[in-house]
Amino acid sequence: MTDRLVVGVEGPDTPPRNWSIERDLLYEAGAALMTSVCASEEEAAAALREADAGLVHTSPISEVILDVASKCRALILGGVGHEHVDLELAAKRGIAVANVPDYCVEEVSDHALALLLALARGLLPLHMSSHRGEWDHSGGGRLTRIRGCRLGLYGFGRIARRLADKARGIGLEVMAFDPYVDHSDMRDASVMPAESPTHLLGSSDFVSLHTHQTPETENVINAESIRLMKPGARLVNVSRGALIEEGALYEALSSGNLAGAALDVMAVEPFDMHSPLLGLDNLIVTPHAAWYSEQSVRELSRKMASAAIQALRGELPDHTINAQAKPRFSWLDS
Repeated sequence: MTDRLVVGVEGPDTPPRNWSIERDLLYEAGAALMTSVCASEEEAAAALREADAGLVHTSPISEVILDVASKCRALILGGVGHEHVDLELAAKRGIAVANVPDYCVEEVSDHALALLLALARGLLPLHMSSHRGEWDHSGGGRLTRIRGCRLGLYGFGRIARRLADKARGIGLEVMAFDPYVDHSDMRDASVMPAESPTHLLGSSDFVSLHTHQTPETENVINAESIRLMKPGARLVNVSRGALIEEGALYEALSSGNLAGAALDVMAVEPFDMHSPLLGLDNLIVTPHAAWYSEQSVRELSRKMASAAIQALRGELPDHTINAQAKPRFSWLDS
């Protein structure tokens, strides 16, 4: 594996990364790391042209890149989502695509629970009211007791399951809808299965979104689905911004049909500062920060480097998303 080159690519709109963990692990494995901040797909393609493996943060993986990166065995994505990658085309080019789905489960579930509690207890409007010199317990709007309320999880993957554990610990009943998970698995986790999205939305006091962005889930929260929700329900999204139709959300929050919403992700990021959503007191927005902690950053770095090393050794990286195309990966050791 001597003289293998791994290229780390990041976009221009995020704070610069410290690549020291990846660099040290790759060096110990006999590989060199080169990093590049790329503002376009052409720049990313140029950076990855000679790479034996790529570590990709916040940069889309286009056909241009896949066509140019002819030496590349694997692209390791710095996160969970992979909707911006043409997995089939990557497989045709002999490139394995892997993500890191388990590096921030604790952080994201913590963040979702924190947002839920902030909505339930009116923390943001109470904070703002206090800063205005008011001392009024009613400044937080319609507050609710947590114990006995129902949390509906739209999706039941790693993060949703961990959130369910934490939510039950503070007295919430938990229900989940996920067409890809057996109801027996939910019951084993002490979670009630919902028969349909309508069942989930209509019977939950809080709804938390935990599903991938697909053509089926895009704008799954819209005017019609919001009408199915309980009056005064609250919505949390730490998953993908495109799951929510933001115009419908604005109408529901401004009319009071929804008591509140908390979003860590938006359809367009960074957030449009001219959006009418920002004028609402019953909306909390955080800047796609749910994944972040000092520990999660280190874990992501270690797991990305380890996955690249697996590919350089002729092994299929852990969490390869297009693994069904295994026969096309000519670099795999038999």
